[in-house]
Amino acid sequence: MMWKGAQMVSIKLIFLLRTIVLARLLAPDDFGLLAISLVAVEFLMVITNLGMAPALVQQPDSEEVHYNAAWTAGMVRGLVVTTAVILAAPFIATLFQEPRAMPLIQAAALRPTLEAAASIKLAKLTRDLNFRALTLARLPDAIANTALSIVLAPLLGVWALIIGSLAGPLVYVIMSYWLAPHRPRFSFDWVAIRPLIRFGRWIFLTGVIAMAGRSAMQMILSRQLGVAELGLYFLAAKLAFLPTEVAEEVINSVAFPLYANLQDDTPQLVRAYRAILVAVMALILPVCILLYTLTPALVAYVLGPRWADTVAMIRILALVNIVGLVGETVLPILNGTGRPYRVAIIECLQSSLLIVSIGPLIAQFGVLGSALAWLPAVGAAQVMCVFYARQVLTRPYQGMLRPAFAIAVVAVVGGLIAWGITTLWPGLVGFVLAGGTAVMVMAVLFWLADRVLHLGLQANLTLAFPPLARLKILNYKL
Repeated sequence: MMWKGAQMVSIKLIFLLRTIVLARLLAPDDFGLLAISLVAVEFLMVITNLGMAPALVQQPDSEEVHYNAAWTAGMVRGLVVTTAVILAAPFIATLFQEPRAMPLIQAAALRPTLEAAASIKLAKLTRDLNFRALTLARLPDAIANTALSIVLAPLLGVWALIIGSLAGPLVYVIMSYWLAPHRPRFSFDWVAIRPLIRFGRWIFLTGVIAMAGRSAMQMILSRQLGVAELGLYFLAAKLAFLPTEVAEEVINSVAFPLYANLQDDTPQLVRAYRAILVAVMALILPVCILLYTLTPALVAYVLGPRWADTVAMIRILALVNIVGLVGETVLPILNGTGRPYRVAIIECLQSSLLIVSIGPLIAQFGVLGSALAWLPAVGAAQVMCVFYARQVLTRPYQGMLRPAFAIAVVAVVGGLIAWGITTLWPGLVGFVLAGGTAVMVMAVLFWLADRVLHLGLQANLTLAFPPLARLKILNYKL
C-alpha cells in the first residue's frame, strides 16, 4: 500500500503539474483535440483487452509458457489497434466533426504497440505485491511525458501532448525489462492462453462497456456543443477524478492480488475489505471536500479566466467521487474472488444510464450537463455494489458507522478551514495557504480521532495487507 500509494500520488501530482502548466499555455480547443485523439485509441485498446495481465495475477500456477502466450497476445493486439486507428482516423475525425484531429489520432495510434512491448513479468511483480519495483517503473514514464509536453508546448501546441504521450510509454518499456527481466518469445499456444481468456473475457467486456459509455458521452458533447466545450469537460474531469484515479489504481493493484490470495479465507477477506474501505474513505472524502471548497480559487488564480466554466463541473464531479466511494472498494473484491461477470453487470448499468442521460442534460444545462450525467449513473451503480458485497461477504459494513462519521467530520472541518482562509485572504498565496493548512489540520485530527476514539484506522491499514502472522496483529478487532 505504501509503495503503490507513493507511486500513484507522485504520478498524479506530476500529471497535475502538467495539466496546470499546459492549461496556462494551451486553449480549451487544444484539450478538446487531445481528448478526441485519445478517445479513439483508448476505445480500441479497451475493446481488444483480453485481460491477460489480471488473469496472470489471479491464476496461482502461471508458468513461462503462460507469460509468453500472454505477451504474444498483447503484442498482436497492440499492432492490430495501431493499424486500425491509423486507417480509421479520417472516419473518427468526421464522427467528431473535427478534421484537425485526424493526424493527431494517427500519431497517438503508436501508443498501444509501445505499451504492449513492455515486460509481461510485471504481472508477477503485481501478484507478489512487489510494488516498489512497479513504482520505479512508472515514475520515469510520468516524468518523461510531463517534461516533453511542457517543454514543447510553446512550440508545437497540442502536438507536444501527443509526443509526451508516446515518450512516456517508451521509457516505461525500457524500465520494465530492467526491473522485470524477461526474454519474450512469440507463442501462439492456445492451451496456455485459454484459461487466461476464460477469466480475462469479463475484464474485456467490462472495459468495452465502460469505454463505450465514455466515448459516446464525449462524442455527443463534441457534436452538440463543439470541441472547445469538450476541452472544458476534459480538463474538469482530469482534475476532479484525480483523487478517485489514485485510490482506484492503488486499490485495484494492491487489493486485487490480495483478495485473490485470500479468496478461500472468508474471515480474513472480510477484515481486509473493511480495512481498505476505511482507508479509501479517509483518502477520498477529505480530498474531495477540499477540492469542492478550493475549486473557485484554483481556477481563478492557477488555471486562468479562460477555464472559468469548469468551476461548477469540477465541483459536481467531486461530489460524484464521494457518491462512488463504496464502489471503488467492491469491484476489486468481485474480481479477486473470481466474480468478474458481476463487475461487467455493474459497469453496464452505469454506462447505460450515462449514455441515456447525457443528451437531455446537455440540451438543458449545456456543458454542465456532462458532469450532472454522472450523478444518477454512479448512484445507481453503488446500490448494486452494496448488494453484491453483501452476497460475497458476511456483514461487510458492520462497525463502519463510527469511523465513517469521524472521517466525515474531519473532512468538513478541513473544508471549512480552507474556505475561511480563501475568503479572508484571496489570491494565489491564500489558495496555497488554505490547502496546506487544511491538510495539516486534518492529519492532526485523524491522528487524534484514531487515538482517542480507538477507531483502528492505522490498525485497519495494517490488517489489510499480509503477511499478518509475522506482524502479530491477527487479534486486532475493527
